[in-house]
Order: sequence, then C-alpha cells, then structure tokens
Amino acid sequence: LKGRKIPLSEIQKHASVDDAWMALNGKVYNVTRYVKFHPGGVDYLMEGAGKDATRLFHKYHKWVNVDFMLQKCFLGFFDAKST
Repeated sequence: LKGRKIPLSEIQKHASVDDAWMALNGKVYNVTRYVKFHPGGVDYLMEGAGKDATRLFHKYHKWVNVDFMLQKCFLGFFDAKST
C-alpha cells in the first residue's frame, strides 16, 4: 500500500459533494465517486467530508471493512501531527 502523508489542512480543502475527501482509521480517501451511492444518503456522508471522520464512521459502521470498500479511493495516510 503506497501513499503520501496528507495533513488535515489539505483534507479540509475537499469538503464538497463534487470533491470529498475524508480520513478514516489513519488513511485518507477521496470519496467523491462514492457520494451518490452512500446508502444513508449524501447528507450523512458529507458530515465527514473534509475531516477525520473515523469516530463518526465507527458510530454507524463499526462492522464495515472500510479498507476493502474504499480501496480504489485511497489517497494516502493521514498525517495527524501536522496541520
């Protein structure tokens, strides 16, 4: 698994329906292509866009294997230490 370290400041720039990134479990995903397929609807998915959505994700999807589900959306690793 290759990928660069991505700071929160960069993730925050991608918080729209047309350009949505989120950090989940220490990895950053571009979920833009997935927005329209989210079973809970666009609004719920967008609550996590542009941020570390790990806690929110686990609140609703503890059983989901996010690495498998979003493997094609993987961009890099969340650099929580930098801003």
